Amino acid sequence: MPFTVPAVPSEEPEISVPVSVIGGTAELLALVAELIDTAPGSREQVEALMGRKGAEPGPAADWMIASVRALANQAEEILAFEGIACDRGLARYWRRPS
Repeated sequence: MPFTVPAVPSEEPEISVPVSVIGGTAELLALVAELIDTAPGSREQVEALMGRKGAEPGPAADWMIASVRALANQAEEILAFEGIACDRGLARYWRRPS
């Protein structure tokens, strides 16, 4: 079920994206944001990656980390606007009680 992103600026073209793509993206970005927030040394790893890409590590890491969170939130908001729950692909891997 494709739909158009609400409230896009007039200069941006509109495209259709399958719900499963937006839901999966939102879930994965939220998990990446949680990993960055909680894993010891993850900030340093992001900074190292940004440095290898030729960017100033600290500001580029700030941008990446903020963008991951913002994009996850925006994708979830788009789905909520359409009345659709975020994809929960991780649920396929939940441990089953023995």
